Amino acid sequence: MSYDKEDLYIYTLHDKVKSTLELLYFDSLTQEEVPVATELSAANLATNNNGETKVDASKSEDSSYYKSDWYRFNLKRSLNGLPSLSEEAFEQLLESQSIESLSGSDTEEEDEEDVDVQNRKLESLIKKLELEKASDAEDDLKTVSHLNARSPFIFYKSSLLPENKAFGSYKGLYSEEQLLGSPLETLKSFSTESRASKSALFMIGGGHFAGAIVSHIPKNTRGNATNMKENRQEQAVNVIVSKTFHRYTTRRKQGGSQSASDNARGKANSAGSSIRRYNEQALIKEVRELLQEWNGHLKECASIFIRANGASNRKILVGYEGCVLTNDDKRIKTFPFSTKRATTSELKRAWVELSYLKVMDLPKVNEKAKKKLEKVEVKEEAQKPVERDPQEVANEQHSQELTSLLKKQKAPKLMTYIKQSKIDVDQFRLTPASKYVNYPTLLHYSSAHNLDHMVLVLMNNLKADPAIQNQFGRTPYEVTSDRDTKHSFQIARYKLGESHCDWSKTKIGPAKSKDQFIKEEEEEKERIKQEKQKLIQEELNKKTEMELRKPKISSSGSLNGGPSIASINELSGLSDQQKMRLMREQRARAAEARFKGMQGK
Repeated sequence: MSYDKEDLYIYTLHDKVKSTLELLYFDSLTQEEVPVATELSAANLATNNNGETKVDASKSEDSSYYKSDWYRFNLKRSLNGLPSLSEEAFEQLLESQSIESLSGSDTEEEDEEDVDVQNRKLESLIKKLELEKASDAEDDLKTVSHLNARSPFIFYKSSLLPENKAFGSYKGLYSEEQLLGSPLETLKSFSTESRASKSALFMIGGGHFAGAIVSHIPKNTRGNATNMKENRQEQAVNVIVSKTFHRYTTRRKQGGSQSASDNARGKANSAGSSIRRYNEQALIKEVRELLQEWNGHLKECASIFIRANGASNRKILVGYEGCVLTNDDKRIKTFPFSTKRATTSELKRAWVELSYLKVMDLPKVNEKAKKKLEKVEVKEEAQKPVERDPQEVANEQHSQELTSLLKKQKAPKLMTYIKQSKIDVDQFRLTPASKYVNYPTLLHYSSAHNLDHMVLVLMNNLKADPAIQNQFGRTPYEVTSDRDTKHSFQIARYKLGESHCDWSKTKIGPAKSKDQFIKEEEEEKERIKQEKQKLIQEELNKKTEMELRKPKISSSGSLNGGPSIASINELSGLSDQQKMRLMREQRARAAEARFKGMQGK
């Protein structure tokens, strides 16, 4: 089954389309990209090798770039987590803004004036960014609804389209009650109510005004000559009445109205300013007279679409004293898309954009919001209170207090706490078990931390069982390598006696008293002292033996046979240096004697 473009006009929606429509619902993670932004990014953004959007480096290096509106806008986009636009894309985005700067006639010719509205366009773009960011933040956690696609469209599934496509109609066509109710039923009712219905469209800004009353029943364009400037749908727009005005009200090359300039800087006295003031008042008068003239049509309109740049322009149309259109009129809506200069042809284009179903891609999942929601869920799950055994909680509190007392070796306070809390030192296990896996009991803990005094207290005073093993099969005695701690276990065994328990299971060494350990230590010290003295004496004996083995020198100078210059007893009373000096003298004399003997021969 196929369809034509004309079949998608919502006020004469064809039955073959209407019968296949089904309202689509989305969760809070669904988003829809704005088509204009997609086209711009695809056509004009520069990308690097990683697919990341970037601005032309040559532009960034120019100092003037940092003073430009392009830089200001990209900076704002980066703060909102959006990619930067190229200069060409930025210029095109400015051109598509709904702020008129030149002509208000139906032709595209330029007037005498050359009004610079760059700043107003830029401020409008930045404001839209801020509104979109605020809207995104509010929509992140919405409940499931057909309104959760962050888009100006309501989406409808249809068998006429592929699985990844959907029909879209602007939310602006519906009232608030219709949006919250059943948009599909409202859409179907448009075609039955269109015979007597019409809508009003108004655009005003920069001294330009265009207005039209449009019938919901399109014109029959068959057989008519084709207008090259309008497509077939625009030619079919049934304009009941229309009117355009253009007045010179905007300051040349500076933008903004003359009244805005007067309010900011004071009243100017130039001829141009006087002309602009007069034209502003004339434009206001003409527009309001037109609204009064169209009052009958306006009362019959189902919707009134207004595009007014700034509060002052809106006040020309709505909410003034004796106004035709009041601020509380629920029929008043804004155009949910960008518009160009206010002309009758632009009004037709806007009406076609509003009144036809669009074939669009299905909204995509917002990965950023999805990850954020998953993090929130994980955090909430982690923060949920876990129901725990009261006894386990009590054991944790006891464990903290007992281990603290053990570390500080507060024996009296430890015994008092155990007695008051009615804790069995053999049955009690430190909690949580994963933290105290190597030393589950108080005796294990004291032994592992080399608290030898607390080992004696636990065994002698509290009668802690030293045979209990941890999950690795090690007793308290085996979890320590400290000598004093091991001695404490042996002293406790001595005091408790061999009949206290089966000591073979405890792996504790033989029982000894504290005096025995002291005696053994003294004996060990004495033994070490004697060994040191023995080593010193052996060293002295070796030195003496070496001296005796050296050649002896006689008093006459002969070696090995004559009487010695100094006996061994005489040498024993000398210091090492004196001995060495004496030996040098003896060797010198011996050498001198040998030299004389050689001369005598």
